[in-house]
Amino acid sequence: MKEKLLNALEDKDFSELLKKGGISFFLRICGQVMGFLMSFVVAHYFGAKGLGNYVLAIVILRIFTLVSKLGLDTFSIRFIASFAKQGKWKSIQLFRKKIITIVSITSLISSLVMFIFSFEIANLVNTRLEYIEVSSFFILPMVFFMLHYQSLRGLKRIAEFSFFYRMSQATFSIAGLFLISQFIQSDRIPIYAYLTSLSTVSLLSYVSYYYWFNKKCKFDSSEEIEDLPLKKMLKISLPLMFAQSVQFIMAWTDKLMLGNMLGPESVAIYGVAFRFSMGVSITLMAINSIASPKFAEKFSNNDISGMAKVAMQSAKLIFWTTIPLASILLIFPKFFMGIYGSDFLIGVEVLRWLIVGRIVNALSGSVGSLMQMTGQQNNYMKILIVGSIINVTLNYVLIPIYGIKGAAFASVFSLSFWNLTMVYNVKKKFGFSTFYIPLIK
Repeated sequence: MKEKLLNALEDKDFSELLKKGGISFFLRICGQVMGFLMSFVVAHYFGAKGLGNYVLAIVILRIFTLVSKLGLDTFSIRFIASFAKQGKWKSIQLFRKKIITIVSITSLISSLVMFIFSFEIANLVNTRLEYIEVSSFFILPMVFFMLHYQSLRGLKRIAEFSFFYRMSQATFSIAGLFLISQFIQSDRIPIYAYLTSLSTVSLLSYVSYYYWFNKKCKFDSSEEIEDLPLKKMLKISLPLMFAQSVQFIMAWTDKLMLGNMLGPESVAIYGVAFRFSMGVSITLMAINSIASPKFAEKFSNNDISGMAKVAMQSAKLIFWTTIPLASILLIFPKFFMGIYGSDFLIGVEVLRWLIVGRIVNALSGSVGSLMQMTGQQNNYMKILIVGSIINVTLNYVLIPIYGIKGAAFASVFSLSFWNLTMVYNVKKKFGFSTFYIPLIK
């Protein structure tokens, strides 16, 4: 066993996955803690309804942000990683100028649409009108924030990416919450704190990206600049946007439909259970942070065996770090939900079901990242579309019958379908599997 471990550590790919994935894992744990703290403070001082309204407003902001960025943030990972590997730094500069121009225009249009239809949106999801109105002015900062932390990921600055992606918003939101509360007393403080933090991290991510880009780049006067046509960029990024949209539906439809059918209190209870269940996937997300650019590198070199090796190494790390945490949450769900108060104990069974879905997600390995980084974005999108249709249909049927438990059933079934279908697709396309269970070949 010791010899196997030493041999594995000598492997460059595994060592990078372990080292950088470990950094990401630590920062994601910190991010989870800060996220729990933020939701706990909001629930404690503003109640389940206050937390529900806060969550629904952020979901709406993210929907408009998702459309505005056109998938160009995820697209950036693939091409920045590839260009950086080839030393094409001028190509990266040109590539990013085009992207920033495009998303600036789309973000301003989205802000206008969101503000004009804020009344209808607020009524649809059962949240406060002023939350939607004020959030509409922060689409551009959120788009820039996502674009820059994904660009850091393309440069393989995983620690910085993980900090911004998982930890920064909750951390600065908590700081904003206590700072703003010193000057005003209002039930709108949580959304003000979140939007203030968003502006702060957007600026910091911009500074961080340009710092590391300038530090890593070595301009060569003989470099042949690769100018990607806009049509080619959108041909790749738009399927990624649709895939992200469907993925967003998979993650947030249950909350939006709960808000519409049952109200913000149910959204808050379900949201807490959902946040705990996401803790099970923390290793998966950490490993994906470094696995994605590695898949892009291997694919650009047509190294299928290298891709298979990285996929299985990732799957093993994910499995052995996921199961212990999942077991604890499955055995003691009442304890964890009870932290937020007796009103949240309704979500005990919801938490158990959501954890089952996360276990299937973890067993499937980094399959989604692999498909997006290897030219399979269209198939990825199709799988997510079918999964989202299943999710919406089941939510529509089950929520009126079983309440928040119905939303959990829908989430588990659609998430399992999505992951297992992608595992099959990768096996069929590349000849290897990302699914890992010990003793089963």
